[in-house]
Amino acid sequence: MNPPMHTRVRNYFEDAGLLTGFTPQLLVWNDSGKQNEAFMVFRPNGGSPIRNGLGSEYYVMVDVVGARGGDVAVDAAVQAIIDYVQQNPMTDNCVGYLQNLGGIPAPVLTTEGRLVYRLQFVATYGD
Repeated sequence: MNPPMHTRVRNYFEDAGLLTGFTPQLLVWNDSGKQNEAFMVFRPNGGSPIRNGLGSEYYVMVDVVGARGGDVAVDAAVQAIIDYVQQNPMTDNCVGYLQNLGGIPAPVLTTEGRLVYRLQFVATYGD
């Protein structure tokens, strides 16, 4: 059995070096309490019907949570993610075709002052 798509996308990011400087997490953001720590949280976010032997679309939400006071760094990381995925949509056979869905949304601030971007991706995959 293959891992869930949000785990495969995390692996894609890791292989591409996009997790450098970030602590990856799955499903839910768990703050460590260290204000200088940044996170990326990978979670499923719906998709198209999953059928045997046909391609399906898997939506994956990636929350990019910056360190406190690290607005410039998290903004640059988000742009690097978008650029990399745009240039390398099919580098991982376990993910299929990966693309950004919805562009770069407006960031939000946590109560602790961390900048958060919620990126959505769609992976078109079938086996």
